[in-house]
Amino acid sequence: MLNAIQIEVLAVFIISTAILLTNKVRYDLVGIVSALSLILLGVISPTDAIVTFASLPVFLLAVVMIISKAISDSGIMEKFGDFLTKKFNNGYMIITVLLLVTGIMSGFMSDVALTLMMIPLAYSLADKLKKSPSKYLMPFAFIAVIGGRYTVASTSSNLILYSLWYQNTNPHTFLPYFTFSYPGFIILLLSVPLIIFISIMIPDRKKAEVDIENYKTGEYLTEAKIGPDSEVIGKTVAEFEKMYSVRIVGIYPGRIGRKDRVIESGDIIIVRLKPENVTAISAIKGVTIAPSEVIQESTSLNEIFIMPNSRLVGRSIIDLKYASRFNLAVLGISAYGKIISGRLRTILLEAGDVLLVSGNEKDIAEFIIENGLAPLRKRDIKIIKWKSGLVALGALVLAVILSTAGVNILVSYGVALVIILSTRSLNFKDMYSRVEWPIVVFVGSYLVVGGAVISSGVSISIDYWIAGSVVLLFIITFLLANLIGNVASAIIMGPIAFSFSNPLVALTVVAMAASSTFLTPFGNQSNLLVQSPGGYKTKDYMIYGSILVVLVFVVTMIYALA
Repeated sequence: MLNAIQIEVLAVFIISTAILLTNKVRYDLVGIVSALSLILLGVISPTDAIVTFASLPVFLLAVVMIISKAISDSGIMEKFGDFLTKKFNNGYMIITVLLLVTGIMSGFMSDVALTLMMIPLAYSLADKLKKSPSKYLMPFAFIAVIGGRYTVASTSSNLILYSLWYQNTNPHTFLPYFTFSYPGFIILLLSVPLIIFISIMIPDRKKAEVDIENYKTGEYLTEAKIGPDSEVIGKTVAEFEKMYSVRIVGIYPGRIGRKDRVIESGDIIIVRLKPENVTAISAIKGVTIAPSEVIQESTSLNEIFIMPNSRLVGRSIIDLKYASRFNLAVLGISAYGKIISGRLRTILLEAGDVLLVSGNEKDIAEFIIENGLAPLRKRDIKIIKWKSGLVALGALVLAVILSTAGVNILVSYGVALVIILSTRSLNFKDMYSRVEWPIVVFVGSYLVVGGAVISSGVSISIDYWIAGSVVLLFIITFLLANLIGNVASAIIMGPIAFSFSNPLVALTVVAMAASSTFLTPFGNQSNLLVQSPGGYKTKDYMIYGSILVVLVFVVTMIYALA
């Protein structure tokens, strides 16, 4: 018979789970409201909630995000992919190498960042083999997810389990860095041929909304405002066009007249240019690129295709100011077929238009997902920061070595972060923008919920039904992970592992199951990111994702029952 506290905890958990399943409310808000509800109900004290929220896995998750973004922002991974596509003529050799590299890197980097880096290569590979990008987008998302399981710092769920082990051992000890490498790494290696098989089996969809490379534009329209201290004041239109390899198609107020028209302070010029020239224009003293933001050094330029069913169709560019809440700047729109009769902001967006957007990868991913857009293959306009990238990679390797040697994982990654910041591989002021705060907040708040599930005794009831079966432990964890996410499943099922005769084996089973979010597009952000450009349906994830689930289950059971 459940007592009052257990009923309250279950009610909060069931309601929050139902809301998460609708995918209509931000997961971080669900986590915050759930944690606050438990505090107001008196299930957990505010002090305990704060201590839990600010625990080791939350801090470590933020540090890992910063380091992985420093590597991602350097552009060296994209350069490696470009090298492979030029080096090998055999497409299957390219995809094999890329899958292996992505899977290995996923043990140390965010799966979302990796998926975003692989999307351009998926389009490149599709061009090379004369296939649809749908053949490769889902496979790259799958390998980014499946690879992030063989280290204790690779996924949010593994970090949760890492912390639970420390809390439940006496004396307190930390898990070795590669605790989950067996069976995790075996699963990774065996998944590569399976994912190649999945790539072959996925239909070669030639839909208009998928074959978006046909719409790719060569030039963009953007606006630039001339400030009072601008160095271009007094220059003619012809001089400006020659200096910066662009064409001025309008000046507001008033239409452009002659090429000898002198540029004045306060002018708003409408410029037609190639994307690689945007950086040069934004760097002109006293010139502000439209619509309202300048390009920061830490961001990259991305081309985003407006799908036929996008919520942006029919809206004007001025309506895109809300993109600022994603920390993005919409810098221009594809010039093809556009007739300028006034300000750029009056142009209505149409299906097939391409936007030129400046921002970091995570923010762009959220913007794409929320608005039904699709990323195009990136142009080679991102500055490759070799020094920053190599320093960040070296710092990451050092963190792995220190962690493997038994140094506290937070200290190991903290040392790596200090190296990256001290060498200016990442500006200190940009550090916080590299953290995916909604995920961090969700992890912290749901840790509070998980603590209540444990302290109230609800987890004991779940333990009773599992009855020491690693098969049921895997299945229940796996189902929870695909329905409400890997973090929540690890928080709920992790403590149950300690009731088994071999807690470490049971904890590894939970780690493998919680990271198997392949069956739904909303089970993992990487899945969601490729859904629109790949034209995938939910049944596609169910069909092809189940192949990987079977692999993970079989290998995990062999490990657990050996």
